[in-house]
Amino acid sequence: MSHPNGKELNFEEKLLRFIKRNRRNSKTHAVIGLIATAGIMFGFSFAERPPAPAVTQYKNEVFTASFMGDVMMGRDVEKVTDIKGQDYLFQHVKPLLQNSDYITANFDQPITLDEDAPKNESKSIQLRTDKQSAKTLQNLNFSSVSLANTHAMDYNVQGLNDTRKTLKEHAIDPVGAGSNLKDAKDSISYQNYNGMKVATLAFTDVYAEGTKATEYNSGVLAMEPKNFVPMIAEAKKNADFVFVHAHWGQEYDTTPHPRQEDLAKALADAGADVIIGHHPHVLSPVEVYKDSVIFYSLGNFVFDQGWSRTRESALAQMRLMADGKARFELTPLEIKEGQPAPIREMNELQRKKMVQQLTKTSKNLDWKEENGKLIFEKDFSKKLD
Repeated sequence: MSHPNGKELNFEEKLLRFIKRNRRNSKTHAVIGLIATAGIMFGFSFAERPPAPAVTQYKNEVFTASFMGDVMMGRDVEKVTDIKGQDYLFQHVKPLLQNSDYITANFDQPITLDEDAPKNESKSIQLRTDKQSAKTLQNLNFSSVSLANTHAMDYNVQGLNDTRKTLKEHAIDPVGAGSNLKDAKDSISYQNYNGMKVATLAFTDVYAEGTKATEYNSGVLAMEPKNFVPMIAEAKKNADFVFVHAHWGQEYDTTPHPRQEDLAKALADAGADVIIGHHPHVLSPVEVYKDSVIFYSLGNFVFDQGWSRTRESALAQMRLMADGKARFELTPLEIKEGQPAPIREMNELQRKKMVQQLTKTSKNLDWKEENGKLIFEKDFSKKLD
């Protein structure tokens, strides 16, 4: 581009000429830009995702259990539920849960009944929710939740007491914490479904100083052999199935650490049938060790974290048939606005990544993909003899 006098225009002159020529259209462009930007933003934030289709129950299915990772209904999730209500969080997965006899998750915050409840000031992050969360989970037919985690004591003993009391009032068994060590050990949940007894226990390998249940102090149940070996053995004698919550590992690490693997084997050897892992906030592999199924981490389920991997989740379901064969189904989910929803149309890269995360160390499992789910089978027929 040249100036009328024949001189070459410098950068500033070229820029000035461009602005003058386009000034008349600038308002129009600005409006169009704003509309387009708003459309993109509101499309991501408010576009409705279709709910999952209802799960068809097999005619010879005798028991269905649903397992989830971290459920956190406070902090920024409240900004959504204050507008849309808590039922909004589960509307896309409710069809997947409606045939479940048993539902459990990690309840990753305390319920506080007093807005002025004192925080645990030794922690940098304190999470909490109110009693409506218990009502919401009750409406979804939750059976139990784990309190053996890093946030159960965020509002000290008062918060823990409020949480246990409120959950029990809503027919949800809290496991993995107590007013002292004996009380925490006595928190094993036993429930009957279609003639089968199910035991639920919970332990944490990660906890803040001063939050572990001891002989005289309230707290969470530490994942120590002296605790879990006799407790799981007792549950195995009294129940047909033993489900164990394991709060462990390193946050945001998709690969189980050797310590987790050792603990998983110890929990399995003690008698756990299914181990439900959480705390990393991301998906980790599934394995079978001897007769036990190990979900090292099911990631977040309801949460407000924004990093892409923390928004990748999975709902694990065990569907037991009359002959003792169990079909384990993992439904990949994506979390938006704290709300998990099945991923209907994964692109190939996304599909490969999630499948890799869940199966990368599963050498002894025969995986198959069916209707957007990852599936493997396990024979529990000995339990029905």
